[in-house]
Amino acid sequence: METMQLSQKWRFWPVLCLAFIYAFSNPLLMLATPIYFFQQGVPIKIISLLSTALTITYSISPIVLNKISDKLGRRKSVIISMIGATCAQLTYYITLDPIAFLIERLFEGFILGFFFPNLQASISDNQSINHQKYLARFNLSWSVAIVLGLLFGAIFLQFIDDLKFLFYINPIFLAINAFIAILFFQEPINPNLGIQSSTSDFNTNDSEDKQKSITISNYYIPVIIPLLLIFATSFASGNGTLLYPIRSELLGFHPSSTYFVNVFATLTQSLALYLATSLALNKLKVASTLILIIYSFLFILFILNEVYSLFIILFMFSGFFYGFLYGAASKLFLTLNIMKKTSKYSSISESSLGVTFFISQLFLGFIADIDIGLAYLALSLTLVVIFFIVLIFIRKLKEIESILE
Repeated sequence: METMQLSQKWRFWPVLCLAFIYAFSNPLLMLATPIYFFQQGVPIKIISLLSTALTITYSISPIVLNKISDKLGRRKSVIISMIGATCAQLTYYITLDPIAFLIERLFEGFILGFFFPNLQASISDNQSINHQKYLARFNLSWSVAIVLGLLFGAIFLQFIDDLKFLFYINPIFLAINAFIAILFFQEPINPNLGIQSSTSDFNTNDSEDKQKSITISNYYIPVIIPLLLIFATSFASGNGTLLYPIRSELLGFHPSSTYFVNVFATLTQSLALYLATSLALNKLKVASTLILIIYSFLFILFILNEVYSLFIILFMFSGFFYGFLYGAASKLFLTLNIMKKTSKYSSISESSLGVTFFISQLFLGFIADIDIGLAYLALSLTLVVIFFIVLIFIRKLKEIESILE
């Protein structure tokens, strides 16, 4: 009874607000960065570095800051991250010099190692709540915020045709987050589980449904399969975050158009994520393999097309394919976690995503600096190579029926 009363006192809405505001503001900079610096005459290979700078340090910061977070607690860690990120972005008011911007993004990526893991762990540490329900709300808040952030950026640029203002307003959003963290964010009621990834929470022993037997299909899953799918999605994401923003500038499209097409991509991506997580694994492996080869040839159309309305359609397909492959990889990692009774595969997923995104962006950026069409061709060929490697290992994915109780 006492546990029930304690869980009712814990405020979940600050967690939702912190996730929503950050996810809302992040696309503003993500898409403004390549367009703005391209307009300033910065080489594309340098732009690719600026676009991925945050992920460079964030790939390692959650691991490096893990023990410090445990000592400080969730609340202090989140507060430090938001204050640190806000102070870092205040440099935008002073200068947007590429070197200064690179240093700021590297620092911000590192300090965010205090933010995301502790935000997710604030849910998993509360043993008396329904983790799956709370995580579903958390993920929904994140997805909706991204769509609204992209719409805000598109509409904003329709009235104020200066990308600098997107850099100027972003620290305001982070300052609001710092304010919410200081005044309203609470320590979890039962902070004894340590930092966990969001995927491991689905395997918690404290779920309301724990008393039910769950029948699953136990597969032998080569870890390289979801890793290859992550690698493919990291390369494919380079289209929306780097290649298309630059191509739209070369075609003379308004900067707001880049935000609009990504709205459509995000919507179809959300649909595909749900579909991928709903399919049985034997159907998922077939569908993901077919989608991977179709996806690889889709980028050829980005070279040939110059009509904006057709780009919207292409982004809808691209978003769907990306969401399905990412959802397939996530489900395979989750299944490995359940079968092995561990959460290490979630850590592998997060680390591999950050590292491969950084590598892919630099790779595409250096080629795009020579020719944007050549970069799209390299992207397409890379996915074809990944497809054939997946074909080799997908045969080893075998099913063995088992029951978890």
